[in-house]
Amino acid sequence: MLGRHVSYGDINGMASLRHAVCRHYREQFGYDLSPERVCITDGASGALTIALAMLLETGGEIILPESHYPAYRVMAKIFSARCRFVPVRDDYCIDVEQLPRFISSKTQAILINSPSNPHGAVLSAAELEVIASLGVPVIFDEVYQDLPLGDTPIPSAIHVADQHMIINSLSKSLAIAGFRIGYLIVPEAQVALMTNVKAVLNMCTSLPSQLLALELLQHRDELVGKHRALLRHNWAMFKQTASHLGLNLRSQPQAGFFALVDVADGGRDAMQMALELAQYHAIGSVPGIDFQQRDNAFLRLNFACPTPQIEAGLKRLANYLEQTECLSRSKLVSLNRRRDTVKPFSKASRPMKHFLGAVT
Repeated sequence: MLGRHVSYGDINGMASLRHAVCRHYREQFGYDLSPERVCITDGASGALTIALAMLLETGGEIILPESHYPAYRVMAKIFSARCRFVPVRDDYCIDVEQLPRFISSKTQAILINSPSNPHGAVLSAAELEVIASLGVPVIFDEVYQDLPLGDTPIPSAIHVADQHMIINSLSKSLAIAGFRIGYLIVPEAQVALMTNVKAVLNMCTSLPSQLLALELLQHRDELVGKHRALLRHNWAMFKQTASHLGLNLRSQPQAGFFALVDVADGGRDAMQMALELAQYHAIGSVPGIDFQQRDNAFLRLNFACPTPQIEAGLKRLANYLEQTECLSRSKLVSLNRRRDTVKPFSKASRPMKHFLGAVT
């Protein structure tokens, strides 16, 4: 079968796969999507690259929430655009009320990730509509939309897609990240530009991956349902184990598969901790500084793993944090003792200071 698919395929992807994407939005959201507006991409990253290439120009600006997936600002820099960061609320969603004041004559796009990475925070349908009404092109990244951790469905911005862009991926919902299958939905007026950009970036997305994705989509409801059940079970296990071990969680995600563990008491920044955990404790984590500049006191952990690994990994993390906190307290006590025992120099016995070779 694969022998018939070794040449180039359609630039925007197999027609049957694009029709399957349209069927999902019709059945799930009652939205009639034309397959011509859909481009199958190399994961959501490929869709994001195309969208930014279509919208950004040198010297322009793109608006992001201050806490965001780090590839957003990296790719904006590649396209020589300046990022403007909108504060997030206490629930870690972008502050929709403050967003308008960040719009200027240079604004070329707004990028919204709901549910968000790393927090799993979700904007309401009304908030998505408000953002869509601001007169600026919006890229809605919805890669975690299919994975709520509760019973409440996650809103999609598909109903405003006539004027804006939607990014999604099968990597997360079907747990097939290695297949690299995502898609971009654009307004009808931008179909030709989307096709041209896709042709320049890569002539077509892997045909074997598209064939496999098409086959899996025939069983989408069953597969996504099983994935949701696993994630909900793992999240419950993660919370219970973290609580038992005395680990503090920074937020309560509404969707996705990331948890944030507070490490503010560890005595060092999260980047150093993440490196040590990877090198010496076989724990993969992402430090807070990757997502935002002002807060480097948490680690992002992924609980989309075999369930038994959760308890084992969190125990290693808890032991590590206990050691670092003890070390930090020990250093503080030692420093205080030295301060208490060292007597100040008298003026006569005070040593001379050497500054750039000069005696002062």
